[in-house]
Amino acid sequence: MRVFLIVFIAGAASFGGSAPASAQGRGHGPPPVTSNPSTATTATQTGSTARASAPVTELQAATTGRQQTFGTWLDNADVNAPGEAWMSISTTYWRSSSLREVDAPSIGASVGVTPRGQFSVSVPYYHVTDPSGLTAHGFGATYLTGKFALAQDGRVHVAVSPTLEVLSWTAAELGVHRVNAVLPLSVQSDIGAARVYASTGYFSRGSVFGAGAAEWSAGSRGTLVASLSHSYSVKSDPLSDALGVSRHRTDASGGLYLRAASAVVFFASVGRTLAPVTETSGRLSLTGGVTMNVAGPAEHAPRVP
Repeated sequence: MRVFLIVFIAGAASFGGSAPASAQGRGHGPPPVTSNPSTATTATQTGSTARASAPVTELQAATTGRQQTFGTWLDNADVNAPGEAWMSISTTYWRSSSLREVDAPSIGASVGVTPRGQFSVSVPYYHVTDPSGLTAHGFGATYLTGKFALAQDGRVHVAVSPTLEVLSWTAAELGVHRVNAVLPLSVQSDIGAARVYASTGYFSRGSVFGAGAAEWSAGSRGTLVASLSHSYSVKSDPLSDALGVSRHRTDASGGLYLRAASAVVFFASVGRTLAPVTETSGRLSLTGGVTMNVAGPAEHAPRVP
């Protein structure tokens, strides 16, 4: 009951609204964490026999009258055991040449519901500063996710994660629907001492994506992870197209997950947009936090920011 209460409160917060902002920042939820020292299990989050499972998405506004929409999701294909629950708390700093954003706190929770299914939610509270120094804040993009394992017994695991995306109130100012759908498909496998996984799918607000990551053990308690993602804006924007504004975006990140106890994992990561490098591209993204087991077996730590 305690776990479901946490998830309910976090999900309800996404409908609470936010202060007006001249532009919508990243507003993304916590990334995943996965780390099993014996098998080099670590995604973008942490765990004892951890798992990765976290959304990283962004609504990117260009100059007045021009807009491109990008979304990226990266997760592995594992699911929590029934009753297994994890909670993460993190902080993210993100900046471009025109905006700075701090997501603090970002809260995520996941709980296993069936042997092949789990439910998770992530909610960030953002603070955005524009070039004039004006700061806005509020609840950012929230994700309510059901994850279902399609294949778990072979060498390759496969899962789907239909997700409800709830953007902040400022999204309406950019002509974007607040409530959208995300449809990711994830696969994973162990290759020698490394674990690899990838996700591909569609954001209903107008983006398709592909992302992949690899994890390696770093001592008895640590895991290193590197990821690369690509997003394509499928929405037609005549002015952007006429001006040659790119519909593509490629991002990269690297991170470290440190298992402090069987049920507690600390994580940190750094990333940036590789191309195109524009006024709205992410020049630097820094994330740090902790994920912890709050109920059930400590087997599948969630992916955190």
